[in-house]
Amino acid sequence: MATIKILQLSHGKIIPDYISAYAMRVNHLLEGNSWKICSVGGLILHDVKENKLEEYRSLLSTTYSVLKGNRSLEIAISKGILLRKKYINSVRALISEADAIIFEGPWEYPLFEKLLENKFVVYDAHNVESLLRTGNKYHDYTEEIEGKLVQRSNLLISVSENDLKYFKEKFNPGNAILLTHLLKNVKYQWNGEDSRDIIFIGSIYGPNIEAVEFILSLARTMPDFQFHIIGNVNTHGFPHKPGNVQFHGLIQDAEKDNLFGNSCIALNPIFTGGGRNVKMIDYIMHGLPVISTEIGIRGLSQYDLSGAVAVEKPEHFKETILKLTGNRDKLKSMSENTFKLKEKILATESSFTAYDIISKEYEKWKSGH
Repeated sequence: MATIKILQLSHGKIIPDYISAYAMRVNHLLEGNSWKICSVGGLILHDVKENKLEEYRSLLSTTYSVLKGNRSLEIAISKGILLRKKYINSVRALISEADAIIFEGPWEYPLFEKLLENKFVVYDAHNVESLLRTGNKYHDYTEEIEGKLVQRSNLLISVSENDLKYFKEKFNPGNAILLTHLLKNVKYQWNGEDSRDIIFIGSIYGPNIEAVEFILSLARTMPDFQFHIIGNVNTHGFPHKPGNVQFHGLIQDAEKDNLFGNSCIALNPIFTGGGRNVKMIDYIMHGLPVISTEIGIRGLSQYDLSGAVAVEKPEHFKETILKLTGNRDKLKSMSENTFKLKEKILATESSFTAYDIISKEYEKWKSGH
């Protein structure tokens, strides 16, 4: 099978170190077979070209979106508001050379829709973006551009069964598959049997901010435990942080692995969102006992989580933490079961790759042309 030039179009910072699960997905989707990944806006402060990755700053459009609020950065990008010609011209040139274009979200599609004739188009749907904006003033606009991209795509990739079902029922895509989030495999190194450290990881994203606020309120009532929060969600700013909560910000993988390994429990108090919750996969990969809300386990419904993940209502989190840490044998058993769950997930989901799937679908499409 011939090598094809695949261009991924995304938004925000995607050059490692990663600041979000979105960036991790973008970088790892093709497992090193990306031809180019090009991104714009958000926390990009300088234009950078690094190997296959290109990032373009757009400080005016980012500032505009902050002032407008209502999750308007992606909307500004989709409408080309205050985007620089340098970025637009660079993407135009890349599209002309590429065989296949992957849109990592619907936002860049309106900008370049007219350039996609005779191009193989893939929508890598991290979420159903319109559902994330239910009640938001941009909901109808988002549904419109997302629907157009779904129907134009030669291949739709969805990260959860629920999202895939929605896309099929709402937009009737011609070719759609499930391809979930997976992270690197790690050795079992959980040492939290006697620990009183509790961990959460998240980027600066609405549902994660809500989760941290919940954890802070929980920590105030549990002074005998130490709560660790990893990721740039800390940049949101949380006043009146209790002394038993430590924000670590963005850290290297080795430090993250150490914090994970020495924590007794991971928390996933997520109340809104779509797609598969990547932090759950990260916790499972490390063999961490997990307490999660029902919505936090979305994208994992095909697996038996009993004995590995405690699925609780928010008001029962404290009680469950105390019960598990009061029975250390149970806690250790949960960790072992979580790691066994990891093996099941890897066995089920790592037998196929996005690059192979896209390449095969591209060859079918090309022969039809």
